[in-house]
Amino acid sequence: MGPEKRLPLALFTCFVVILGLQIFNMPKGGTKEDQQKIEEQKAAEEGTQDGSVAGAAAPGTTASTSGSPAGTLDAEPIPELPAWDKWVTFGSAGERGYMAVHFDSFGGSISEIRLGNYFTEVGFSDDEKEDRANWVKIVEPAVELERILLTGMIRLGPEASRKFRSNVSAVHWKPEVLAGDKGVQFTHVDPSGLILTKTFKSVPDEHQLTVDLSLGNTADDMVGAKFSLGMVASAGMGKETNDSAYPEPQAVAARLDDEPEISPVDAKARERFKTLVSAGDDGLDESIAYFGTFNKYFALLMRPVDEATRGSLKSADKVAVYDQAWAKLPENLADRDEGFLDIMVEGSLRMKVPAVGETTDRSFVLYAGPKDATAFGPGDEAFADILREDLGFFDGIATVILGYLRFLHGIVGNWGWAIIFLTITVRLMLFPLQRRMQTSMARHATKMRRVQPKIDAVKEKYKNDPQRLRQEQAKVFQSEGAMPPIGGCLPMFLQIPIFFGLFSALRVAFDLRHEPFIGWIKDLSQPDRLAEINFNTYLPIIGEIQYFNILPILMVVLWVGQQKVMPKPAAMNEQAAQMQKIMMWMPIMFGFFLYNYASGLSLYMITTSFFGIIESTVIRRVWPIDETEQPKKKSKLMAKLEAMQEQAIAMQEAQAKQRGAGGKGGQKGNPKGNQKGGGKKR
Repeated sequence: MGPEKRLPLALFTCFVVILGLQIFNMPKGGTKEDQQKIEEQKAAEEGTQDGSVAGAAAPGTTASTSGSPAGTLDAEPIPELPAWDKWVTFGSAGERGYMAVHFDSFGGSISEIRLGNYFTEVGFSDDEKEDRANWVKIVEPAVELERILLTGMIRLGPEASRKFRSNVSAVHWKPEVLAGDKGVQFTHVDPSGLILTKTFKSVPDEHQLTVDLSLGNTADDMVGAKFSLGMVASAGMGKETNDSAYPEPQAVAARLDDEPEISPVDAKARERFKTLVSAGDDGLDESIAYFGTFNKYFALLMRPVDEATRGSLKSADKVAVYDQAWAKLPENLADRDEGFLDIMVEGSLRMKVPAVGETTDRSFVLYAGPKDATAFGPGDEAFADILREDLGFFDGIATVILGYLRFLHGIVGNWGWAIIFLTITVRLMLFPLQRRMQTSMARHATKMRRVQPKIDAVKEKYKNDPQRLRQEQAKVFQSEGAMPPIGGCLPMFLQIPIFFGLFSALRVAFDLRHEPFIGWIKDLSQPDRLAEINFNTYLPIIGEIQYFNILPILMVVLWVGQQKVMPKPAAMNEQAAQMQKIMMWMPIMFGFFLYNYASGLSLYMITTSFFGIIESTVIRRVWPIDETEQPKKKSKLMAKLEAMQEQAIAMQEAQAKQRGAGGKGGQKGNPKGNQKGGGKKR
């Protein structure tokens, strides 16, 4: 069987490996230390003795601040500020970094970010694109057991909760819109004498916001106090797609010059809390580079911008967020233990209270935009590690493929045609090697047809002696030079890494998001969706079928057609016939696996099969493969292999003769050995 006939089997194996890697990389349970830390954090935020969460107020409402600091019986009342919120739009349509940010006084935070150049669906009109409701939502409020969690808020650790007299993440801060709507500044004046100020500013022409935190002091007894504050980089990021093979959202953090630590959302909260990375002990060289969350196509990442801030970051932690609203829905009551559907990521920031009248300042940049290296701004270079992690083990090949795809797209102006031309390029590059291997296999088949009668005779003669049969068959193969050609499957194995790389690239490449091909194919990152059918029945592997996708069906038809037109051996043994049947069913199984996958991958498969059919029906007729049996040639490697095989056969024959001689000698030397060896008769 030629190597091209094994390609569907190889692709199926690749897909099984991909699924296995997904299962293997499922998150494991957190450590006891992690659990203890999250309990400490929760305890620090609880303001009543009965265990209820203090400040259980939604954005836009006034939060209760009845909690009092440890050791204080009669804390002075904390003045409540009115609720405030405002949408601020940065940039203009079509400009880099065009976004709308919803600021909220609750915790002095960001409750929502929407990107103005990216839309929730394909095909919006110009008027619909101006509607903020149709913009991609990067982040929104998250609710953890009645507790509101927002991006950019400050959370108090156990030490800080003993210094502050209010829960700063559950009260309203005083807002101030900066001149020209360039940002918003929030201020919280705590009765303890500590003052916290957070300033959010836009960065022109970038997908960035600056976040400046300032700690002031008006109390002499607070000077020099040290404690940790939790700077929330992201809370409330949702899913971008329904790709079951790609968990969304995911938490991420990394140290400088180190691989990022990534932790996906876990519906059953097997990791209720996890420290993603901790700062090293060797100074700034092992400090934290960034932390945040991302989904399939977008990211919300925070990074320190100066040495003082980097030196203050001690860890980046992930907290699983329980979606109580989801759990209360009637259809989810039976599965309410799977309600951990969100992630909050925060950095533990070590702060020191300054002298009266002075401030301790820390600065961050918050990236809110596509997972695309071309969209990253100055200082965001480390974020590219996330893209490489998305591409997986074959990230090098996938990166080259994406680079070539972008080059082709620059020429043809359409990503679908770029994928087709990429496939043709790969096939043309492998064609000379594959042609050589096909010729070698065809000549071997011709030789085998001539040698087969000798092999059949050996089988008949030694059918009752398997060991001798193997020896004699080996002799026939050696004498006739009928050893299978080495490297006959090499083209197939060369295509496997390419398939893996292309599979990964098309799965996560932002370039293909909402990019059309022709006709009804509006988004190459999604199934082709010829028609909506809403087949509300769950099917294994596929799931629920909402759309009728024609490309996977066409892909299966071409695969089967490719199997039909490929030349078959004149005679097949039972094993080869069984393999032939499996190969006919394999495309159908593969079609089930890829029914709801990206149409860009279907285009690659369809083009590959179409090229294979052309090769089998047209090219081989115009340029037939030379099947003429060639004179027996022995390369140095083949001669060495044959010598080793002859030596093994000789050793087996010698051992067989020795065993036979030993058995006969024992019988002649002691024909009644059993009686003599039995001892004296009593």
